[in-house]
Amino acid sequence: MELLVYKASAGSGKTFTLAVEYIRQLILNPRSYQQILAVTFTNKATAEMKERILSQLYGIWIVDADSDAYLKRITQLTGMEEKEIRIAAGQALRYMLHDYTRFRVETIDSFFQSVMRNLARELELSPNLNIELNNEEILDVAIDSMIEKLTPNSPILAWLLDYIDERIADDKKWNVAYEIKRFGKNIFSEEYIEKGGKLREKLKDPNIIKKYKVHLNELQKEALEQMKGFSDQFEGELERHGLTSNDLKNGSKGIGSYFRKLYNGNLSNEIRNVTVEKCLESEDNWAAKSSSRFSDITSLAASSLIPVLQDAEELRAKNNLIVNSCSLSLQHLNKLQLLASIDEEVRSINKEKNSFLLSDTNALLHNLIKEDDSSFVFEKIGTSIRNVMIDEFQDTSRMQWNNFKLLLLEGLSQGADSLIVGDVKQSIYRWRSGDWSILNNLNEKIAHFPIRVETLKTNRRSEVNVINFNNSVFQQIVSVLDKKHQDELGVSCESLVKAYADVEQEWPNGKEEKGYVKVSFLEDDDENSYSDNMLFELGKEVKHLLASGVKMNDIAILVRTNKTIPLIATYFDENMNFKIVSDEAFRLDASFALCMLINALRFLSDKNNTIALSLLALSYQRDILKQTTDINRILTENTEEFLPKDFISCSERMRLMPLYELLEELYSLFSMDLIEKQDAYVFAFFDAVIEYLKSNSSEIDNFIRFWDEKLCSKTIPGGEIEGIRILSIHKSKGLEFHTVLIPYCDWSIENERHGQLVWCFPKTSPFDEIDIVPVNYSRKMSESIYNNDYLHERLQQWVDNINLLYVAFTRAGKNLIIWGHKGKNNSVSYLLTSSLPQIDNMREYWDDTLCSFEYGNLSSSEMIVDKEKKNKLLRKSSKRLVKMLSVKPDIEFRQSNKSADFISGVEEDKSDKRFINRGKLLHSLFSVIRTDQDIEGAIQQLIFEGVIDNKEIEDEIRKLTKKAFSNERIKDWYSGAWILYNECAIIYKQNGALQIRRPDRVMMKDGEVVVVDFKFGKPNSKYNKQVVDYMQLLSKMGYENISGYLWYVEEERIELVRTN
Repeated sequence: MELLVYKASAGSGKTFTLAVEYIRQLILNPRSYQQILAVTFTNKATAEMKERILSQLYGIWIVDADSDAYLKRITQLTGMEEKEIRIAAGQALRYMLHDYTRFRVETIDSFFQSVMRNLARELELSPNLNIELNNEEILDVAIDSMIEKLTPNSPILAWLLDYIDERIADDKKWNVAYEIKRFGKNIFSEEYIEKGGKLREKLKDPNIIKKYKVHLNELQKEALEQMKGFSDQFEGELERHGLTSNDLKNGSKGIGSYFRKLYNGNLSNEIRNVTVEKCLESEDNWAAKSSSRFSDITSLAASSLIPVLQDAEELRAKNNLIVNSCSLSLQHLNKLQLLASIDEEVRSINKEKNSFLLSDTNALLHNLIKEDDSSFVFEKIGTSIRNVMIDEFQDTSRMQWNNFKLLLLEGLSQGADSLIVGDVKQSIYRWRSGDWSILNNLNEKIAHFPIRVETLKTNRRSEVNVINFNNSVFQQIVSVLDKKHQDELGVSCESLVKAYADVEQEWPNGKEEKGYVKVSFLEDDDENSYSDNMLFELGKEVKHLLASGVKMNDIAILVRTNKTIPLIATYFDENMNFKIVSDEAFRLDASFALCMLINALRFLSDKNNTIALSLLALSYQRDILKQTTDINRILTENTEEFLPKDFISCSERMRLMPLYELLEELYSLFSMDLIEKQDAYVFAFFDAVIEYLKSNSSEIDNFIRFWDEKLCSKTIPGGEIEGIRILSIHKSKGLEFHTVLIPYCDWSIENERHGQLVWCFPKTSPFDEIDIVPVNYSRKMSESIYNNDYLHERLQQWVDNINLLYVAFTRAGKNLIIWGHKGKNNSVSYLLTSSLPQIDNMREYWDDTLCSFEYGNLSSSEMIVDKEKKNKLLRKSSKRLVKMLSVKPDIEFRQSNKSADFISGVEEDKSDKRFINRGKLLHSLFSVIRTDQDIEGAIQQLIFEGVIDNKEIEDEIRKLTKKAFSNERIKDWYSGAWILYNECAIIYKQNGALQIRRPDRVMMKDGEVVVVDFKFGKPNSKYNKQVVDYMQLLSKMGYENISGYLWYVEEERIELVRTN
């Protein structure tokens, strides 16, 4: 038994190899699928793997030529006869289809979820818990909840205020919510989860960070003052001898600038330049030979200035280390204090919701396995799993690997082989905790079991010239970075060299030397910027490709970030007559119908939202009625005339409808089915609404917020649409294209400017008083106690960014065309310009004058004829038109979820009291009426909720409200002229405890404050004290000219309340 590791470079048949191994097991034992677990990283890859296994089993069984490659390879591996293999394939296929749930090809997350559910009792979890997939959503809720709970004496409030003060002092925005939420995401990172345990314990002491900050600030101040002292000493010596630093050699640019830098707190190693070295060597280097005071200066230098410089240099490096270490450690301390509180709030919310974070599954299992005997884990999940196959292993995280390793060892101990497939060079998901070094370091053994490493060397995707180019350029790029590493540290960068040791690929025997590669480097010129030149060259190249016989569908433009996509798409839209297809085009907010629905909701939520109403009217006129109505007419005339008549007249009724039914009603009312090519968007939208309503209410405002923050950016599958594809490099992974264009190939190889966070583990006192410290990646780290962390992170970033380049370059089948930024240091463009001229077998293709590289001849598109496949499972499904219809039901249901009887489960006919008493009903009604215009809507709301459940009560309430609002004083109060606070809480402290009071109605106008309390019974003097209390609280809040009233509604009596 052994662990077989396949290192599979791009295009080398990784999926083929995995599928062959799975089918081989089935051929040897048709029921072995019950003992195999195949794991990959995305739902899409899981579906593709299942389809591949089933379709090839079927193809082998029915003697399909398309499955001959699989059959041939399995024959080689098993030594069996073809007939035997075909019979076993058919048998295995039948077993699997009739026992499909045990055919386990799944994502790594779904596997760990199933394990966790089986171990719910041991993990002290509810067996019916919900898995919370949306970390960001729960984080937003937790931070908002944490802020709402703040009290004046809360340590969290003190930390927040400290952080705000710090931001203001640094001239940054004081509104810190976004920064806190962004930093708060770290509670989901594996490093924080796994290694932040001790920190979380320490942070329970609210003073720990304060003490740490004081200590480091004192240490930093002391070091800076000491170095500032040398500057003062230097200036003092010059002054005593009637000199200034300008009198010295090179004037202000000479040795005086060194001491000025010390005074200003710059202690970096860079300030020890040639001038400093020369001044340390000899006093003669302190004065210009032409100086009239040459002898005075050299004499002073020998006697006192050189000793000052020597003393400063002796302490500078040490103090530089202290200052940098302090400033780096202090960067995020205020936010770090909040992290534990955010973490605690997230756990609390999940406990209330009976939810569990998907990001916690690995950590929980890791801790369980680490602390206990693992044998019972296998008893729980079923010891039937013997063979484990892991695809895309380079994306596995450290915790996932530790958990999986246990499963692998269990299978190996039972005599079963397991398989891992991956490619370090395609590891581009470190931000999802993927750790390429795990695969990079799998060498000889796992525990005491042997590891056999095989490299898949043959590239079947790309043409010979593309393969040859990639082989040479990546070997040279690694050589350039390795030399940089050696020059700085004196040793080779072994991890990087090893990661790319298998980069050289072969091509199938007899393959012709075809393929085309072009690399150009652009810059600003007198007329255009670099970006403008890039767009122009990209457009020109696309025209050339199309003219040369390359089809639009065969062209893909790959970009580093999604931000670049709109820039290119806009340029093509405005200047070129070519269709661009991108995921951005398939976002839900690109749908005319859905934008109409959302604008309708915005208006129903706020009837004063004239912008939403106007946009809705414009869309209705142009997209549905096909009228060329001018926007100015809609804005200046009565907007309602441009909408369906029933929309405005039924708006009050629609505001009360459940969300799903409301959306259906709007879809039907506006005849949105008349807008072409909207069905896919609409189906996806309504599916999302159903999912949303499983855990949310039907409130329109909340749904609009959900749309704006999340749902609008959801995309639907693009399908086979004619056009040039544009997508990010991350999205392109696993895909291949005839022709690949890579503009803006100029990203940095070190992301120093983007605040990349590094979790550091200080081991030097006093910095180790905090176990784990978040630090922004920068070169400053190299001159601090965090130097090792800096070197580790720099290597990670080098690999991240070279791997992105590798993934992008290896998507190309026939043609690869690249544009970089000439002269941009520390970028992939710099790596290319440094590497291309140095490639021995390709120097002839480099033009030093034009700074460009061109190799091979352009390949045009080939005519592909789709043949009817014998294998049913490989046939493309035919397209069928599906239309969205909205049918209005004839029956209307009405139910109140506010009913006390309903909540307590009392049946209607057995209830002692019909919902709630009359006084409470009337109080509910009057508390939501802000002006006399709201009366009808408030009554309709109660009818809709079932609170008013018969015509008799409805008539009675209408009569009472009409009578009550006929009073002149009441008319004034409800006229809309007052600033109004309905049922607003007044929070105050009494005997050390927080108390809350809610006046029914507080109104303000022209310096006058009026408090009103509604009563629906008989007058009673005891009610006066309640109103007096409200008035006194308002007085303490600083309000003057306060009057209070008791309004006995049914008695038609308004009583002034006096405070004495």
